[in-house]
Amino acid sequence: MPWNEIRSQPLVSNLLKRSLIGSRTHHAYLFVGEEVETEPMALAFARSLNCEKDDGDFCGRCGSCKIIAKNQHPDVHSLRPESRSRRILISQVRELERSVYLKADRARAKVAIVHAADRLQPEAQDAFLKTLEEPPPKTIFLLLTEEPQQLKETIVSRCLRLPFQPGKKKDKTPHEQLVENWLEAFHTSSSRNESRVFHACGLAGKVLGLLKEVREEKLKEIDRILDDPSLEHLESSQRERLEEQMAAQAQADYLHERTQLLKVIMEWCHIHQPGRHSFETIDALARRLGRNVNESLAWETAMLALTHDSAKHADLPVAG
Repeated sequence: MPWNEIRSQPLVSNLLKRSLIGSRTHHAYLFVGEEVETEPMALAFARSLNCEKDDGDFCGRCGSCKIIAKNQHPDVHSLRPESRSRRILISQVRELERSVYLKADRARAKVAIVHAADRLQPEAQDAFLKTLEEPPPKTIFLLLTEEPQQLKETIVSRCLRLPFQPGKKKDKTPHEQLVENWLEAFHTSSSRNESRVFHACGLAGKVLGLLKEVREEKLKEIDRILDDPSLEHLESSQRERLEEQMAAQAQADYLHERTQLLKVIMEWCHIHQPGRHSFETIDALARRLGRNVNESLAWETAMLALTHDSAKHADLPVAG
C-alpha cells in the first residue's frame, strides 16, 4: 500500500514521504497518537526505507515490504511491554541495543519501533537515552505513545515529534462529553465575535476545574483506602511506601484523564476547525503541560489561540 493510499493521517504521511525523497530523515521520531493510527504509519515508514523500489515510496509487494508487514524482517525490531506490570524493562532495552548495533542483515536502514514508549521504566529510559544520544549508523528509532508526558524531556527533545489526528470515534465518557459540549458553546460564542478573551478564559477555567475535581477525587480515594481498618497492622515504613505508590498511581491517572480530554479537543478541532494551526495549538499545549509550566496560563493561551481560529472559520476579524 503506497503512501498515497494512507489517507487517515495526511499531514504525517506527507511529511515522512518528503523526508524520504529529500534524504532528510531524522534518527528518531516520536509518534504521538493512538496505537491503531501510529503502528500502521511506523510499518509504512519502515517499508518505505527498505522497499526494493528505493524511491521514497513502498510497493507493498516486494520481499522486504511483505516481511516487514508481517513483523518478520531481521532488521526491523519491535519493543513492547512484556512484563507482568506491563512495563518495558531495562533488559528489553539492552537486548534492543545489541540488535541495532549489529550489522544489517539485508536492510538499507535498520528500524526500531518502541510501542507504548510511555511504558518504559525510568531505568530503561535512561538506558535508551544513551542510544539516542549516540545512535548506530543507518538506524531509525520510532517511539509510539499516547502519553508523551510520561517520557523524560531528554528523550522527547531528541526526537522529531509528529502528532497524529484522532482515529475513529469511540463512546465518550461523561467528562469527555462535557468538554465537547463546552467546546460547542465556545465555538458558537466566538463565532458571534463576542469577547474572545472572556470565552477563552472561561473555557480554560472549566477544563481546569474539571481536572481539579478529578485530582481531588483521586486523593479522596487514597484517603478512603488508607483509613481501612485492615491496614492498621502496617508498619510506618510500609505505610509510607504504600502512600507513595498510591500517590504515584493517582498522578498517573490524573495525567491520563488530562490526555483523554486533550484528545477530545483535538478531535473536535479536526471536525470544526480543520487546519494545521488548530492542530498544532493543541499539540503545543500538550507539550507545555508535560513540562513544569503554569498549567492555568498554558490552557488560557491555547484556548485564546482557538478563538482566533474560530473567528477565521466564521470570516470575522481576529483582532482582540
